[in-house]
Amino acid sequence: MVTRPIDGVIDNVQKYSESTIRERAQEVDRAGKFPEENFYHLADLGVLRIPFRRQNGGLDGNLQDILRVIRLVSQECASTASVLLTQISFGIAPIHDYGTEEQKNLYLADLLSGEQVGAFAMNELHSASRAEEMKTSAVETENGWELNGAKDYISLTGRATLYSVAAHVTRLNGEKDYGIFIVPADAVGVQEIEMKEKMGIRGLPVGDLRFEQVELGQEALLGGQTGGIQQIQAIRDYNKLFVAAQALGIALGVFQETLTYMQQDRRFGQRLIDLSENQNKMAIVYSEIYATKTLVESLSFYNPKDVRLNSLVKLKASNLAVDTAEMAIALTGGYGYMGDSSIERYVRDSKLTQIYGGGSQTQMKNLSAPWLDKKNNTENNKESN
Repeated sequence: MVTRPIDGVIDNVQKYSESTIRERAQEVDRAGKFPEENFYHLADLGVLRIPFRRQNGGLDGNLQDILRVIRLVSQECASTASVLLTQISFGIAPIHDYGTEEQKNLYLADLLSGEQVGAFAMNELHSASRAEEMKTSAVETENGWELNGAKDYISLTGRATLYSVAAHVTRLNGEKDYGIFIVPADAVGVQEIEMKEKMGIRGLPVGDLRFEQVELGQEALLGGQTGGIQQIQAIRDYNKLFVAAQALGIALGVFQETLTYMQQDRRFGQRLIDLSENQNKMAIVYSEIYATKTLVESLSFYNPKDVRLNSLVKLKASNLAVDTAEMAIALTGGYGYMGDSSIERYVRDSKLTQIYGGGSQTQMKNLSAPWLDKKNNTENNKESN
């Protein structure tokens, strides 16, 4: 078996996660604080570089390499994993994949080292994640662009130094499209509104953004041209796979915590795990965890055109996280419900995986869309026959 240098990075992540990140997880959750020490140590290990090309400062890793890292970290601290997956899939990937050479040279090195923190501003309160209905606008001027609008519930608000902002675009010639703009957090006219306390994944800062007559140069347009809805959708779909890996990690983490408790706690002269009813419940969840793990590990590369597969993986994994966490509470009773139990934290954290990265209702809509097309449905039936 050939050992790659990147395997050493992943091994170090696993050791650090199982020791230091695990020890800090409760503190991060209680204080609702950004997991600064975890983030910068993981950045020093090279985690942020894993899925990107070496010529751009990355480590030439593949999709499975980075999804495994997200899963390993999520097993111990979902907040730390959320910060990582936001930085990688929303902060770095858009510039790495779509940026001009000038934009890559200007931003990638600092983003890959963690010196700069990046975020993606898409969601708006009235339109949720529907890009076609967003109101934020960028109007071309003689000197560049003027950005106006609002974004809501944006991960890493207040911590990010650089935002990729999706907007309706109006050219000088009147042509309209959609585009993404690279906006420094300290640009004049940018207002960051940090949110109040969240139920779960409390170490991930989330807030609102306001843009009022923000003046940007022509070079602020990602890739130097409008990318349309397809580019925005591809960025969001890539993020779904990271959230799926996080959800799988949460399920594995809470399952292990539950098993450990049930192997120790004794009632009616038996350990909880010795009761056949409990064994059956654990076996069912165990089979679902490893079915989902197999599904996630089958993703050898990211296909932005396979919207249904991206939605399927995210839906399956996020439902698994919530179901496993709820099973843990049912089997551990008062112990799992108490605030000093990591099980209680996993329960709260699991719910967000069904919400961010596109809610479960949106994923189900993506999965069912072809069934509503009579022509496609007829052709699919012919193929199956």
